[in-house]
Amino acid sequence: MLSTAILRRAQLNITTKNVFKQNGGRLLGSAYIVNPINIRHLSTEDKSSVDPSSLTESAKDIIQQAAQTTSPDALVHATAQIGEFKALGLCNMTPVGGLEAMFEYIHVYSGLPWWGTIAVATVAVRMALLPMMVKIQRNNARLMNINPDVTRIMDNLKAAQAQGDSLATGKYTQEIQDLFKKNQCHPMKSLGLPLVQMPVMISFFMAIRGMAEIPVPGLQDQGILWFTDLTAKDPYYVLPLISAAGVMAVLETGAEAGSANPQSAGMKNVFRALTLVMIPFTAWMPSGVFVYWITSNFFSIGQILALKNPRVRELFNIPKLLKKPEELQKNTKGFMENFKDQQKQHEKLEKERVIRERQQAAAMARRASKRRF
Repeated sequence: MLSTAILRRAQLNITTKNVFKQNGGRLLGSAYIVNPINIRHLSTEDKSSVDPSSLTESAKDIIQQAAQTTSPDALVHATAQIGEFKALGLCNMTPVGGLEAMFEYIHVYSGLPWWGTIAVATVAVRMALLPMMVKIQRNNARLMNINPDVTRIMDNLKAAQAQGDSLATGKYTQEIQDLFKKNQCHPMKSLGLPLVQMPVMISFFMAIRGMAEIPVPGLQDQGILWFTDLTAKDPYYVLPLISAAGVMAVLETGAEAGSANPQSAGMKNVFRALTLVMIPFTAWMPSGVFVYWITSNFFSIGQILALKNPRVRELFNIPKLLKKPEELQKNTKGFMENFKDQQKQHEKLEKERVIRERQQAAAMARRASKRRF
């Protein structure tokens, strides 16, 4: 009986003030001391008529409720259920909604924190685009190998157009088309890279920004290192700098598909300048967006280095480059040089047209004067 009383009093020690109020008692600085001999109630008040059995039952109820009450961490995970994004107004029938649904599935089923979820989703999408990147790299390599022939034919074509020789123009146009067909490549295929990557990048940005604006539960405290809040900007501006450095590394390593474009020397300078200028304009973005960008940049660098490896190129049937990209860049005019040449050619043709029209007008005047006499 004594042990039973001790157990009951010990259970009462862990109950709160509300338990005593609920059962009609009061707790005014009292304490319970349990010892092997007896139990002494150190209170200045008289003993209240409280039924120990009823207090024990209430204590058990409170303990049971406390055990069943979800902790703050568990409350966060409780929201991580499939369908919660839909209830928050996300996951609509758009590419952005598809990415948001992808984030939700990865986060719920993998149990990863949000920074890991964004990184894994980025790698998964880039891996899905890898076959297309290999095809573009294969096309670029073939274009680079036939670049001397293309340059020769294009020079002949420009000369024929300058002379107004339509027969020669048609001949060289057909010749260059046959060259592309024979080598199974075409410059237009290289445009597939920006046409796919730009929508993907914009969709990631809009999806993560939309999740940060709500914000999605857990996104504010499931970052890493100093950026634990993925909905806020980086207060130290480290993430924008790392992201810009990653873009620079991609530009310096080579083109996105692993080879340098012969006419990309001038474009690289433009992108270098844009990368530096964009740092203050992107510093306000949520840290979650930079998790995507930095992960994507690291993936791009690894992809470039891998596709430059001879064994990897052989595995994916990517032709070996006959000349280094640097050599092609020396012998090939850049975009601005071609534009200036075309401008000069247009001015030359315009001058010739004006002179020809003046000569025709003078000849007509001479013929008219002869008729008068």
